[in-house]
Amino acid sequence: MTVHDKRGDFLRMKRAAPVQEGQVLELEITGFSHAGEGIGRYAGFTVFVPYAVPGERVLCRVEQIRKGFAIAKLDKVLDRAEIRQEPACPDFFKCGGSHLQHISYSAQLAFKQKVVADAVQRIGKLGDVPVHFPIGMEMPWRYRNKAAFQVADDNGRIRLGFFAEETHQVVAAYDCMLLHRQISEFAAVVEMLLNKYKVPAYDWKTHRGILRHVVIRRSWAHNKVMIVLVTTSEKCINLHAMARDLHRNPSVVSVVRNINDGPGRNIFGNCNVVLAGRETIEDKLCGLTFVISPTSFFQVNPVQTEILYQKVRQYAVGTGKETVLDLYCGIGTIALYLAQFTEKVIGLEVHEAAVADAAANARINGIGNAEFIVGRAEDRLPKLAAQGVKADVVVVDPPRKGVDKRALQAICDIGPERIVYVSCDPASMARDLHFLRHRGYGVREIQTVDMFPQTHHVECIVQIKRAESRMG
Repeated sequence: MTVHDKRGDFLRMKRAAPVQEGQVLELEITGFSHAGEGIGRYAGFTVFVPYAVPGERVLCRVEQIRKGFAIAKLDKVLDRAEIRQEPACPDFFKCGGSHLQHISYSAQLAFKQKVVADAVQRIGKLGDVPVHFPIGMEMPWRYRNKAAFQVADDNGRIRLGFFAEETHQVVAAYDCMLLHRQISEFAAVVEMLLNKYKVPAYDWKTHRGILRHVVIRRSWAHNKVMIVLVTTSEKCINLHAMARDLHRNPSVVSVVRNINDGPGRNIFGNCNVVLAGRETIEDKLCGLTFVISPTSFFQVNPVQTEILYQKVRQYAVGTGKETVLDLYCGIGTIALYLAQFTEKVIGLEVHEAAVADAAANARINGIGNAEFIVGRAEDRLPKLAAQGVKADVVVVDPPRKGVDKRALQAICDIGPERIVYVSCDPASMARDLHFLRHRGYGVREIQTVDMFPQTHHVECIVQIKRAESRMG
């Protein structure tokens, strides 16, 4: 199975396209792109065909011509690949929430391993680093504990759903096969009540209306839910009545209004107003209890998260006497888990609400050897390094864009024996690993974990050691 990245070599091609928009092509599909699109070539010109599979011969229609490549719509599969299967979700070809339901689960895992290995070699220049096969799920469905629903006005009726792939067109569907059934069930209830109380959907073109998103978070440990209604600041008295209706269900522990007047598509704003119940929801992970605020990050796949954290512990903990610095610590899940097996953990996180949650979670779990600091890693870490702060181990779990270079350099200045890099984006991870290797840190191995079955996303845990390190 070949994997390509259309952001790389294909964008550098200068030749004129030998195809036209609307042209029907017969192609042999020879590989996948990093996003799971099939790749074929016509007269040597690269064509990306979503939903086509390597090993297939297909008919496709050219829809877009870009610099160095074209994108075509799959019309017909002439020769079917063995790994192709029927998608479980009836909205799979319309909704952008998943990408790989049309291939077998074993093929999905092989694809993800290849994506990571390709990024590590091509971007990181680390072809000698072993990339282990992903740790998959026994049941790769209904695993998500949180969903952020888009809101649309469908001829006067409010609909919840998800964006179609690479568009802002809402596909009206809430029974996603990736969501736990309890989330789907409450999405149906919320949609019914939104129409009952006539809460107007926000119109992104006219910037009128109130409701922008609906976020439902489920506690895996307690079978409880939190419902967050993301709105503009416009007054809407019906939201309180709707919240009371929702809170009558014993499974609903929290209904919160999050206010977001920003012009962009970011889901959350900075202001939360509790409409009914508590301001947080409680869940468990690796035997610890965590309180989670409406806007705080918490891993969406609790089953695989425990596997992920166990691997982090394996890479991070040696003698048990380590001081650990946990960057992008969120509400403290990794920090507090590692605090049970190390001397001290310091967590650094930019979001104040998450740091408040982390401190509360330390108290709830009776953990006294963890402290948490508010600040951006690229701002606070150089100052900590200048102050002489030392750590035996640094754990980083950054957003998709990876770690800022200033933060990476500060990590090197602090000089930990070990670095454990947790990543959801192979490209930014590979870039950062290249930076670290040229500053005296060797990448030992990469373990992939399938945190997001049926999608092209993959999680990685990287074991990194200082070149002269003698830790076990």
